[in-house]
Amino acid sequence: MLRSHSTPLTTTNSSSVLLSPRYDCKSPRSLYHSKHVQKKKKSPLSTTCFILCVFVFCLMVVLHRMEVIFVHRVGGTFSLLGSNRRGEEEKDINDASISSFPSVSSEYFYWALVTADDIRVAFFNPVLKIFVGFTAFLSALVAADRVFHLYVAFYWKYLSRKGYLDKFKRPNGKRVPSYSMEEIQQSSQGSSSSSYLPPGAEYYSTIPNVVVQLPMFNETACCEDIINAACRMKWPREHFMVQVLDDSTELEAREIAQSAVHRWMSRGINIQYVCRENRKGYKAGSMVEAMDSIENYEYVAVFDADFDPDSDFLFNTVPWLMENEDVGFVQTRWTFTNAKETVLTRVQEISLSYHMLCEQYARCAAGLFFNFNGTAGVWRRKCIVDSGGWNFRTTVEDMDLSLRAYLKGWKFIFLNDITCDNEIPAEYDAYRKQQHRWSCGPMQLWRKVTKTILESNGVSMAKKLYLIVFFFGARMFAAHIVSFFLYCLLVPLCAISPEIPIPFWALVYAPVLVTMSTVVFTKDGWKTSVAFVLFENAMCVVKLSALISGLFELSDAHEWVVTKKLGNMFSSSSSSSNASTSSTTTSKVCRKIYFKELSMGLFFLFCGVYGILQHQLVHYSLFLIAQSLVFFAFGLNRVAF
Repeated sequence: MLRSHSTPLTTTNSSSVLLSPRYDCKSPRSLYHSKHVQKKKKSPLSTTCFILCVFVFCLMVVLHRMEVIFVHRVGGTFSLLGSNRRGEEEKDINDASISSFPSVSSEYFYWALVTADDIRVAFFNPVLKIFVGFTAFLSALVAADRVFHLYVAFYWKYLSRKGYLDKFKRPNGKRVPSYSMEEIQQSSQGSSSSSYLPPGAEYYSTIPNVVVQLPMFNETACCEDIINAACRMKWPREHFMVQVLDDSTELEAREIAQSAVHRWMSRGINIQYVCRENRKGYKAGSMVEAMDSIENYEYVAVFDADFDPDSDFLFNTVPWLMENEDVGFVQTRWTFTNAKETVLTRVQEISLSYHMLCEQYARCAAGLFFNFNGTAGVWRRKCIVDSGGWNFRTTVEDMDLSLRAYLKGWKFIFLNDITCDNEIPAEYDAYRKQQHRWSCGPMQLWRKVTKTILESNGVSMAKKLYLIVFFFGARMFAAHIVSFFLYCLLVPLCAISPEIPIPFWALVYAPVLVTMSTVVFTKDGWKTSVAFVLFENAMCVVKLSALISGLFELSDAHEWVVTKKLGNMFSSSSSSSNASTSSTTTSKVCRKIYFKELSMGLFFLFCGVYGILQHQLVHYSLFLIAQSLVFFAFGLNRVAF
């Protein structure tokens, strides 16, 4: 059952709802971040980590030249044993295993070590070699995907004489008036002092109806901000509506949202508050049930509660849909208001900036599939209906609808120059849940639509292969497999079995390429590159678990946990007191402990210590111990520093 409150679609006094200059501004959240967050003292942690990394690298080069570090490359492979007697390595490793201990007084202990090494060499090592080959292949696939997107993005930005949007029909300076057409016509026939039509401006003769949908769930800190931002948007008011889709179960969140709705309703804004009695389908379910109430609206803008669009957002996006009838949606680029707060937010900024500035840009420029990011974009309602509507069979309803629309022949536009501020999860709990949903959903979708993609007649075979092999296979599947099995499993296990050869390019060149190609799209991203690598490795447990849940439809595959946001908790004195109270309360509550991350930390620590004691791999164990500390920080929920 739906409960909604709205004003009639027709307004009697349209002049009373026109935007005034005092409403044409940023929300309190963006104002706070622009005034305070930028003045925050910069943490030297990332710079220190980078300098330390450079120092350790130079030290390793010097020691290697002095033959103190036993790193040896044989036939394009990487081995931790620097012996020139390659054929006698397995024999030498047994002797080294025993001689590494100061004394072995027990004969049983001696034979136990020999037996353990024999079992390791006979059974354990062959399995590791198979895994090395498999993960090396996937690593090459991931590297090829990165090189392709880098090349396309670089070509269209710096080499091509044409713009990447030239294949679409541009608005060419046409504008949508902020006022009603009746008032413009009356003003043009009346006094010349009216300034409804600036000289030389060209306006559209027909204005489409636009609805702004705001799905939310228990967004106590953000709901008022996004409602204010949506109602400040410039668009002729008789063709404009805001729809708040509130699934909140917390009374405080509902009261704040309803208060904001009634306040803007009293100002003449056409706004609806829709509250469901259940959360069936989560976000997608609420948007499915709202489709019948927006039949008279051609375009649907969608914003999550933690976003802060500018007042001219619709002016910059909707005309692209008006000029291109075959375009299904327009996606804008995300920017981040709290990216510099902690190391965790800086690492997230690196990943998301690469996704927006490289992946989305390159795919749009190359005419390949790219998905709607769930927010900060505008859909054509006809495209939604033609593609089957919103569907909650996965936790990535935005990617699901985008893919079905793409297979139907619809085109998409990514506007790199139009940005929308949003908030990055600043707490590890929220970030962990978000990454689980983002890693699980694509695997659910990949499993369900592979056959549909192959049977589709709307796209070419080359684009089908790109979808299956690179979009899903490399980016959504292989990247997580390589991150866990190669860098978080095989690499530390090589401290136990150092004679296992790993291809040097897979161990060094591929990860360096992936890291550098990611951080280059973030200003000063290189300063956080070391933390980025360690943090991404530490998240591999969560992502792999989510990947398995999505592929095999496990019990937690359809869980939807809303990402916690701080919103404008610090934008006013009253909110500040609430924030301090909230933080004090949180500090008294025990932080949640994650045993998967703690287990990985113990595993890395064991391999590092074993490598030092058993094989004297001091240089190699430094990385393992550093990674174990990051795993411990994640497991103990002490990341936001």
